[in-house]
Amino acid sequence: MKKLAGLFFVAAVVIFSCTRKAAPTIPNRPVEPVAGNKADTADFSSSNPMVAGRAIYEIKCTKCHKAKNVADWTQDEWKPILNSMVKKAKLNDLQISQVTQYVNANAKK
Repeated sequence: MKKLAGLFFVAAVVIFSCTRKAAPTIPNRPVEPVAGNKADTADFSSSNPMVAGRAIYEIKCTKCHKAKNVADWTQDEWKPILNSMVKKAKLNDLQISQVTQYVNANAKK
């Protein structure tokens, strides 16, 4: 009798665990865009290389890490950093030129 009760219990657990369960619902929450932190709001194509360079720096360089204070390093200290990071950020030649001009203009003197 104990074996039959145990078998019945196991069968009930298997059947219960295989039944469909309601998926949890997530309430709709308004999503507010973050101003100046999305590629579609950045002015990458500005004719002013400083504006475009800053936009590239603020958008592309902050995808993987926090933005660094440009004035914390000299132009010479920025060279290896930029050489390494432009590949990871997948910048084209124009973007590399723009972000380099921005960094060099704002680097520690």
